[in-house]
Amino acid sequence: MRRPLSLLVIALASAPAFATDVSMANGDVRFHVPDGWMTIMQSQSEDTEAQVFQVPGSANADATLARVSVTVRKASSLIAFQQFDKEYRNRASQLTDYQAGTAKQPTQNVYSAKEGPVKLSYDERYFYANGYAIQLRCVRPTGDAKFSAAFDKGCADVAASMPS
Repeated sequence: MRRPLSLLVIALASAPAFATDVSMANGDVRFHVPDGWMTIMQSQSEDTEAQVFQVPGSANADATLARVSVTVRKASSLIAFQQFDKEYRNRASQLTDYQAGTAKQPTQNVYSAKEGPVKLSYDERYFYANGYAIQLRCVRPTGDAKFSAAFDKGCADVAASMPS
């Protein structure tokens, strides 16, 4: 009887964490992600912190590529924020088969590109709050209309909860 309990403890300890309320940059940047979005990666360097969330829901084989990342970098001024924005937009334009889309606001970058053989839709939004430059990057495969609608709504909800 003791052995199955130890296996359960190991399974629970290795289960991915589910995110709802997220805090980054020592609590200076807080936002909300939909229930069920799993944190799959976190990284932190001297001035930049990032979290990546997997977004479940599509039955397509490429659904594992659906993800949302939030990158936060200390930015002491609006000029530093503009440099952050420019740096990440330049990176995007270097992706394979990059094709610009139509943004709804100046702090948004919409485009498509390929990751391997898969065409992906990207929606990046940039924020400047509490002395931080913030990039919200939503990436999903094209082709599953129902999943795309739910994914896009989730990304819009995260954007709406970002500090301003």
